[in-house]
Amino acid sequence: MNSNKPSFFYKFNLIIEIILFTVSVVLLNIFLAKQWWWTVAISAIIIIVFEIFLKVQGYNFILKTAKKRESQSIEVENQGITALYFMKDSTSKNLRNERIASAIDNSNELFLLAETGKSYIDITTDRHWKNIKKKIDEGKKFKILLINPLSPNKALRNNLNNVKNDHDRKFDFERIQDLSEHDHVDIRFTNEVYCTLFFTEKYMIYDPYHLGKIGDRIENNFIALEFKSQNDNFNILKNHFSNCWENSISLNELKKNYEKVNPNIYPIM
Repeated sequence: MNSNKPSFFYKFNLIIEIILFTVSVVLLNIFLAKQWWWTVAISAIIIIVFEIFLKVQGYNFILKTAKKRESQSIEVENQGITALYFMKDSTSKNLRNERIASAIDNSNELFLLAETGKSYIDITTDRHWKNIKKKIDEGKKFKILLINPLSPNKALRNNLNNVKNDHDRKFDFERIQDLSEHDHVDIRFTNEVYCTLFFTEKYMIYDPYHLGKIGDRIENNFIALEFKSQNDNFNILKNHFSNCWENSISLNELKKNYEKVNPNIYPIM
C-alpha cells in the first residue's frame, strides 16, 4: 500500500551489509599482506561496530523505519483495507478500475451509493457499465442509491461546482428512468451522501466525499480505500448504505417533489 514498503528497507540494509563485508575483506587482506597489524586491529574494531549498528534495530534508523512501516502495514491489513488508491496517479486509478471490473464480474449482487453514479451506470463514460450490464442481464440484483437532486446537500455541492440553474449535467434522469425499468434494478434517492460506496458480497471500494475545491470546482481526484469482506469496517459501511436506503425516496416520489417545485425543469419527469 505504501511505495516505501518494509521489504525495501530490509533489502537496502542487506545491500549495505554486503558492501561493508566486501570492502572489509579487501582492506583486511591488503593490510595483512603489508603486515600493518595495528591497522588490521583498528579496522576490525571499526567493522564490528558498523556490523552492530546494522544488525541492532535500536541503533539502525533503516531497521527502525522498516519496523515502523511493517507495523503500519499490519494494522492496515487488520482493519480490512486491501488497497489504497490515489486518484491523481493514473497507474493507481487504472488499477482501481481493473479491480472494480473484476469484482463486478465475480459478483452475485451489486450496491452503489453515489452522487450521480456516472462511472458505473453511464453508457458514454464506458468505465464499468458493460460489466454491470452483463450482470443485470444475468438477473443479478443491483441497488442504486443516488443523491436527491433537491436536497440541501446537492444544492451546496452544485453551488461549489458552479453548476448553473441548479441542474448538474452529470445527473441524467433519462438514463435513470431507463435503468429503473430493469426488473432487477432498484433505484432510490437519499439526502445523506457522504461518500461513493460500491460493493458486492465480497468486495468494497470507498471514496470519501469532501467540499474541498481546487480551482473552480470540488476536487474529484482524492483517495479511495478498498476493503475485504467480513470485517468490522466493511460491515459498518454496509450498514451505512442500509440506513441511507431506509431513509430514501423512490423515483416516483422524486417526480412528485419535482412537480411541486418546477415541473418544467426536467421534461423527462
